[in-house]
Amino acid sequence: MDKLRSYILNKQPRALMSSTEEECDPQACYDSFKEHWHQALKIINRTRQLPKHDDVLGVVNHLEQMVTLLLYDVKKIDQLRVPISSSSQCLEHMMNENILDKLFEWGVRAGKYKNAVSCEQLKLYEVLISRSRHVLLVHEPFLRPMLKLLTSCKDDLFSKEIEKLLVDLLNQLCALLMQNTDLIDLFFQTSDNKSRFIIFLLLIPFVHREDSIGMRARDGLLLCMSLSKKNKNVATYIVEHSNFAVLAATGLNGLYSLLPNVLDDTSVPDWRRLTPDDVNDIKGLSTFVTSLEFSNAVAQVAHPTIRKQLQEFLFGGFLVPVLGPALLQTNVNEQVAATAYLELILRTLTQPGLLYALLKFLINMDYDGHRLLEILIQRINSDGELCLVSLSLFETMVNLNCEDIMLELVFQHLQPCLHLMLSQRRMLLPLDPHCQSFEKLLNLAPTCCDLPSSPRSDNIHWNHYGGQQSLCGKYHAYLYDARTKIGSCQSACSSWNNTYTGCDEIVQDLTTTEENCNSFSSFGESSGYESLKLKVEDSNDDSTVPIWQISSNRIRKNNFSPVDSGDHLNSSGSAGPFLTIILEKLKKFLSNSFYTNLHVTGLISRLAVYPQPLLRTYLLDDSLVLQPNVPSLFQIIGSLKQNVDEYMSRRSDGASLVKFAKDFLVDRETRLINARRNTLEKSNSFNAEPEPFQRNEPKRRSLNLPSISSMFGRRPSQIAENSVAMMPTSEEYSCNLLYPKFNEPQHVALCAVLLDEWVKELAALAQEHTIAQLAALFK
Repeated sequence: MDKLRSYILNKQPRALMSSTEEECDPQACYDSFKEHWHQALKIINRTRQLPKHDDVLGVVNHLEQMVTLLLYDVKKIDQLRVPISSSSQCLEHMMNENILDKLFEWGVRAGKYKNAVSCEQLKLYEVLISRSRHVLLVHEPFLRPMLKLLTSCKDDLFSKEIEKLLVDLLNQLCALLMQNTDLIDLFFQTSDNKSRFIIFLLLIPFVHREDSIGMRARDGLLLCMSLSKKNKNVATYIVEHSNFAVLAATGLNGLYSLLPNVLDDTSVPDWRRLTPDDVNDIKGLSTFVTSLEFSNAVAQVAHPTIRKQLQEFLFGGFLVPVLGPALLQTNVNEQVAATAYLELILRTLTQPGLLYALLKFLINMDYDGHRLLEILIQRINSDGELCLVSLSLFETMVNLNCEDIMLELVFQHLQPCLHLMLSQRRMLLPLDPHCQSFEKLLNLAPTCCDLPSSPRSDNIHWNHYGGQQSLCGKYHAYLYDARTKIGSCQSACSSWNNTYTGCDEIVQDLTTTEENCNSFSSFGESSGYESLKLKVEDSNDDSTVPIWQISSNRIRKNNFSPVDSGDHLNSSGSAGPFLTIILEKLKKFLSNSFYTNLHVTGLISRLAVYPQPLLRTYLLDDSLVLQPNVPSLFQIIGSLKQNVDEYMSRRSDGASLVKFAKDFLVDRETRLINARRNTLEKSNSFNAEPEPFQRNEPKRRSLNLPSISSMFGRRPSQIAENSVAMMPTSEEYSCNLLYPKFNEPQHVALCAVLLDEWVKELAALAQEHTIAQLAALFK
């Protein structure tokens, strides 16, 4: 049996192995075709029950010759002529003699050779369809036995080789139906008053397979999802008669349960997020991400009813019962792993409907009286890896430019303006055309960082490494970077419902937030799926924005901010837990690890990119008079400057310590950029050049470095997601270079240099915000 299966699977029609262009007499071809079928039919008639090995082999040999002759004959005919059989004597004979039907019926009675005969039939159909395209599907003597064969495959267990043939045939049929939607109904079968779409039914069992068969099956399923937009019957079948959404959710559950509860190989001090190498290296993670990506692709191409169903099952079948409890485990190492998985999911799910379900989960879920988002915010105040992965999670959330997220984290707390002294609330947010705040920020740079001019320090100001410019010490480079980021953020927020100027009161479009979320309508008219894109009003072009970025909460214009806020969350007067905890973490600048400081300052800078006046002025306007219990970024940085300068002034080697810190960080930047340059060259990814001034990281977990501009860059970019960092030296040696152990004076010096560069970044943001505001006045 094994020998027969191997023979059948490896044997290809001669037409596939050699050219069919050679001259052949059509009549001779037809005569030969008839003779081969005559000989095969003799064997079939002689062995109607339980054929022997040689009988099956004989039929297979004759079928191979028949397919070769058919391919030659079909190649010559005009495929636009209908019926096709009138153009080919061989095809006409095959149809008239019901050859395919007789072959199927014989295969059903072939006993232990049934699968072998099925295999040969699958090959035959795949070859004929690939050559004749859709024209044979309209002929009942061809379509009927093929459907009978496919139906017989529903409950059979096949070898991997036969599964591949089956999936290839199904995939080919899906591609044909995409081009010929009028043929879709031919593949619907009715049984027990239920309709079945046989192609989808056969592909479903392979949806979570890890091998090439699974990949091919998912491609076919995605084509079926695309067909659901073109054919109502397909959409109805998938939603009402298949278990696709349940299978997708339970599949994620099962795959998530196989992931490690603790990530053991995260020993580098700045590890904070799972990289593409981690996905490949951590057991089960690649399969889990593949399943997420498939769900994402389905949400992109499927009919809205399928999308909504998938969204609901993702929320109720995976996020709430599985991911939520995983995040709330008591073991810190398990919390680190679960948070890292959540951040990876947030980066992977990019389609609006699925992303909406994830954001709804983050914002609204309550476990034992504690809101999940508040628990995650509090973890920023922890130490070590839990702090870093929590910062990474919120960096990713903030980078979404989603109004509901930012409303929850920031604006609902700043909107009443209770963080300001009462005298400030009636003259809110004045425009300072001179932007005096940027000078004050620059004056907050530690004095100890003003080194005497030297060849080495001069070089720091503008370095070129592998074609990339270092941001270190170059203020106009920070200005360029700030302008780019602000412009991008303004564009992403251009269709938000609210402007958050502080002169408005937030009101609900619908009844309550809870009702909005339960009905999946907290994005106004869209469920997050019904309209994946929202047209930008009053726009002269066709630009669109993702609907999930826009909140359902709208503002009501007031003459001044409300001061009577007895029922408001912010009645005590604060900036809200998110901003407060981040700024409290910043206060621990000198006791934090250097890598924690990189990401804390990076997150604050990213928040300062937002153009909404409430947040921009809170972070970057020193003229605001805040409530005594509200943390002030200017005061915190001023205190840090004083502490750093006092410490360094007591050191006789202060200048050399600062020079060491600058040299180390610039050298580290050189190594990181060269590592990525080597990676791009080795992977031939020359079009994926890293952008300057970005906070990047390579893919490898063992060398999970925080930035391309090292101390200056802190946010992820495409290069981190699409390349593998290949260090020119051994990993152990590179780790020692990149992560040396610092004594206290060295650590303070590193913090001083970071603070020195960070105030330049903040000053540039303040200045570019002012320029953007002035430019808007003259439009």
